[in-house]
Amino acid sequence: MTKKEFCRGTGNLISSGNFNGRLNFSFTSSKNDLFIEFKDLLGRKTLFIAIKSNDIFAWDIRNNRKYNKESLLISFPFFEIIQPLHLKEFLRGTVPKDLSDPENILNHSSITNGEIQFSTRPTQNGILVNSVSFKLKKEKEMIKISIDNREFDAQYPHLIKQFPQSAMPTKGSL
Repeated sequence: MTKKEFCRGTGNLISSGNFNGRLNFSFTSSKNDLFIEFKDLLGRKTLFIAIKSNDIFAWDIRNNRKYNKESLLISFPFFEIIQPLHLKEFLRGTVPKDLSDPENILNHSSITNGEIQFSTRPTQNGILVNSVSFKLKKEKEMIKISIDNREFDAQYPHLIKQFPQSAMPTKGSL
């Protein structure tokens, strides 16, 4: 697959453990940034996540609250075993280099609490990751991120935005 500037698509996140449920999402990613908008089963916008240069921020749309990386660890514990930019690579269809080398994985101390599984499928852009599963032992959590479709060199302009100034910062969980 040739390197593409933008990738956009849709998918879903299924979680069991502390939070049981399914959220659909749409995303746009560029070389350094990722924007994800989650919707509940009724199609209501619930959460917006922005990852910029390995920093992550979230906006709980329904409660108008902003969350930082530390707050997101509580709601999305898989960020304890991956870096935020790894999520961008999964959504673009690739396995991050530091998670594809078995030697490197053994030296990655945070993965001792869990496991990551990748599922791939052939596409017109080559073999791409179509789902990623995270199993966290201590938290007894299972999270699966599946990609329904992807478009390369296209973006959702409405996802590339800033959080509203009226959003209240918080350190609580989502």
